[in-house]
Amino acid sequence: MEIVGLPIPPDLLADYTGRGITELYPPQAACVEAGLFAGKNLLIAIPTASGKTLVAEMAMHHQVGRGGKCLYIVPLRALASEKFEEFSGKGLRVGIATGDFDRRDEYLGRNDIIVATSEKVDSLLRNRTPWLAEVTLLVLDEVHLIDDPSRGATLEMVIAKLRHKNPAIQIIALSATIGNPGDLAGWLGAELVESDWRPVDLREGVFFWNGIRFADRDREVERRSKYEDLDLVLDTVAEGGQCLVFVSSRKNAEAFAKRAASGLKLKNPILAGYADKLRSSASTDMGKTLAACVAQGAAFHHAGLAREERQIVEAGFREGQIRVIASTPTLAAGLNLPARRVIVRDYLRFNAGEGMVPIPVREYRQMAGRAGRPHLDPYGEAVLIAKSEEMVDELFDCYI
Repeated sequence: MEIVGLPIPPDLLADYTGRGITELYPPQAACVEAGLFAGKNLLIAIPTASGKTLVAEMAMHHQVGRGGKCLYIVPLRALASEKFEEFSGKGLRVGIATGDFDRRDEYLGRNDIIVATSEKVDSLLRNRTPWLAEVTLLVLDEVHLIDDPSRGATLEMVIAKLRHKNPAIQIIALSATIGNPGDLAGWLGAELVESDWRPVDLREGVFFWNGIRFADRDREVERRSKYEDLDLVLDTVAEGGQCLVFVSSRKNAEAFAKRAASGLKLKNPILAGYADKLRSSASTDMGKTLAACVAQGAAFHHAGLAREERQIVEAGFREGQIRVIASTPTLAAGLNLPARRVIVRDYLRFNAGEGMVPIPVREYRQMAGRAGRPHLDPYGEAVLIAKSEEMVDELFDCYI
């Protein structure tokens, strides 16, 4: 399905064609056929990086063109900032709301699109913010988190209140592939668009000692250091690829970025330029550490980074200069930075009362979904690192 024939405004069409987007991916076309532009409620359950945000963006521009207002709900502040930046500069007024309620929230309603966290919308509803009654399109990003024990109840309540307030509201719910999409679609009164289509072929495997075991073959990885995680990175970079490495905490992300930087030892004027920019804006030791890593081709990325630091890291990675980013799983949801190889190093996480527990399969899927850059990589690889030989089979059975 070609972009040109769709009911979207010229500004958005120009933005897409300028980025080389001329045709919809099959799942995106399925959303149009299911009633995206006809006001239908949709639950879109497709893999990470298959173009969910573009579907929502087209629907929002279509609604605003007909005099509507859009509310885009995200689970994390960092994700709100990313979406705000992504939607800005395309012809519509975009606002962002993530903090505590204050007087400026009254003026948010002057925008066409408001990006907010579910906790913030809950606060706006309790404070009877008038412009909420004008919302004609509600987009729910990462809606599968409605099952999350810590934040799901707030999201569920927000959806119910908004539907009660605006009975004619259109709902576009975006989800990674989930276990019970039919139940959720039924509750939302939505048409289910489900697909496992990906723009790039995904190969999944488990690494132990000096090789990756895939479903159909084994692949040897040269030992170049005393660290398995670093060997996997160096192996990818030697082939001209980039890596995302997911670890369990901010501290671990920073530590691995330092390890990768000393292993890569890349040096060029472009990296030096990024490092200088980071140094000049760094007000903390963390900022200086980041600059030192970037100077050698590595970086870390987590919610503790300042907006400018995040933008420099993302730009350096997109341009292929920064070869590896270490990140926390929390940002897998919004980190729109595909890489040739995704390495899931820490598959155990500390939970209060339970100790170390394996990450949910859904979270692994989200991380794995970042593997493979459309139009640039022939394939993407998602690799878990086993701590022992016995764990290889366990990880395969659990996640792959």
